[in-house]
Amino acid sequence: MLEPKILKDIESAFRQFGYEAEDVFNAIAYIYSNIFSIKASEKLSGVLEKGKLISDIVFQDDCLKKTINSYVKKDKDGENLTIFYQYFLAKRFRDISGKFFTPHPIAMQMVKMLPVKANAVIIDPTCGGGTFLKTVREQWKNIPCHLIGNDVDQMLICLTELVLKINKNHQENTSLLTSNIYQPNSQIQSFFGQIDYILANPPFSLPVDIFTSNSRLFESGYRNSDALLIDLSFKLLKPGGRLVCLLPHSIISNKEYQNLREIVEKDWYLTAVIILPEGIFKSTASTTTRADIIVLDKKKNEQVDRNRKTIFANISSLDIPLNHRQKQVTTNDLENLLKNSKVSEILGI
Repeated sequence: MLEPKILKDIESAFRQFGYEAEDVFNAIAYIYSNIFSIKASEKLSGVLEKGKLISDIVFQDDCLKKTINSYVKKDKDGENLTIFYQYFLAKRFRDISGKFFTPHPIAMQMVKMLPVKANAVIIDPTCGGGTFLKTVREQWKNIPCHLIGNDVDQMLICLTELVLKINKNHQENTSLLTSNIYQPNSQIQSFFGQIDYILANPPFSLPVDIFTSNSRLFESGYRNSDALLIDLSFKLLKPGGRLVCLLPHSIISNKEYQNLREIVEKDWYLTAVIILPEGIFKSTASTTTRADIIVLDKKKNEQVDRNRKTIFANISSLDIPLNHRQKQVTTNDLENLLKNSKVSEILGI
């Protein structure tokens, strides 16, 4: 993992040539594409062309060129790409959009909550840097599946494409879309009722004034991004399909969301509520925003399965530092929870 000092040194070196923010990331993306022989889409090619022009100027500094090349060559999984993105485009990504990248240790456990089956169609409708899709690849290995990534920010789709193409796997089909999920275009609509699994970390608590799909939650006054993701997911999933997502803790705990919770349970089975500790986004963003993992299964019919059970868990330790005082964490309560045989049985994994 890149240390803050390394990032600051790279930033200072580019700044001497008059380049900052997105320009720096474009140049680094070009180096990745060059070293890993990426065959880019038309969208990504535009980013890489800009990056090449910048790198041709900046890498006249041979020392800087060797430094960047060294870090990129070592990053055979593309893990540092999201770190570069967050550092150089943090304000655009976090402050404006309300998004936070999902820490990899949490994404790993969320992916484990999906029963593995061949030819599953899996979508991340707000894919950010492609962490969930990359993690499915890592865990499912040679199991064929169709991975779909969507984000309203084309730059993030380019980031996801880079990450996935560095981690090559010929067993799955991949589709990358650029769409506002709250006003879904024809591409997104074509997947309505076709999805097996959804993995999501939606923008937190952004107001949504227009939601073009029929939505009980929108009509009931819940006009924010995280709540409406639930209704969009209902349209996307097949009957029996599963949503595993991060949502603000307030949706689970606050009285103002009581009606939302009642509406949700009319259409969904509540399979798990896993309360996460404060500080889970410390490693990917400087925020204390608290989130919980919610697992919902779309009901197949109006009959209620009264034998279904729900997992309620409170996690206190994860494989990431939760504040500035924690330097090393050796326990992962979330991982241990999923090893419990009763929990595995309820999740069907």
